[in-house]
Amino acid sequence: MHKLRNILVISFLLLPTLAQAQLVPDPVQFIVAPEIPGPNEKTTIQVQGVGSFLGDATITWRENGKVMLTGAGERTYSFTTGALGTQTSVTVSINSQTQGLIEKSFLFRPSVVNLIWEADTTSPLFYRGKTFYTPGAQVKIVAFPTVIVSGTRVSNSSLSFQWSHNDDPLPVQSGLGRNILNIAGDELQTSENIALDVYLGGARVAHGTLEIPASNPALLLYSRDPLRGEMLDVSLPNAISLNSAEITIQAEPYFFSKSSVKAGLLQYTWELNNQEITGPESANGLLTLRQTGQGGGGATVGVSLQNNDPDGLVQTAETALQILFGSNSSSIFGL
Repeated sequence: MHKLRNILVISFLLLPTLAQAQLVPDPVQFIVAPEIPGPNEKTTIQVQGVGSFLGDATITWRENGKVMLTGAGERTYSFTTGALGTQTSVTVSINSQTQGLIEKSFLFRPSVVNLIWEADTTSPLFYRGKTFYTPGAQVKIVAFPTVIVSGTRVSNSSLSFQWSHNDDPLPVQSGLGRNILNIAGDELQTSENIALDVYLGGARVAHGTLEIPASNPALLLYSRDPLRGEMLDVSLPNAISLNSAEITIQAEPYFFSKSSVKAGLLQYTWELNNQEITGPESANGLLTLRQTGQGGGGATVGVSLQNNDPDGLVQTAETALQILFGSNSSSIFGL
């Protein structure tokens, strides 16, 4: 009985403590849209309150110390931020008979952050285009913030970069001066979504988002000349006429994961008229074909490339080339 009585006493003593811990909502809330405005951007601040006292309250808005708007129930104020490096302060004063005087100040320093991405995927030598991201590949994102305080641009080392990938925070890769993010993409997603918040001290000064679309890897065929090497200026079309005794074809993978290439995980498969064939360099994407006999005819050469990454990186591509040789080539292609 003594033990039971002690337990009951303790439980009743805890009840007032729990009741006192309940939170009472603030009488007013402020909504800023956009939350982190950029330079020369229209911005709106709205006051919302619990109950009806705001309708009768005198609300005064000041911008850089100057009264811009005042009156009963003036809950919304809009303005345009200045250029990079400027500063705008907005103060709202709410004078209510029931709640008294409530004041809130906002400080806006327009800043921008640009996000640039680079996929770690393959492309031929001297390729001038952007290497596309394919599902599962590695991607590097670099942030270029422009934050100006008192006429001086703030260095990256003084800014805190807080990264998110597909709505998941990345605390390990976030922090002071960490403006570079490296991620491995998701094979099952059609795009990768990156979000970044930039902080100066405890104030969030810039926000950036980036969507990286996922593309399919590709395989293109090029002719290799014995003297000039691979002819990378123009890829081979779907059909060609063979005007010499032999042709050497080089298959070039576009946008496959470079890490798989370095690990030797890409596998070429060649076919001639739907029959698998091999050659001395076929495993490296190189195949030489020679015409035998004196007649004319045609053949279809196909090649596929499979990424055999054991971690499940699904990347594959294939292409085909029709070759006409002998007298048939002139009659079909008119050459």
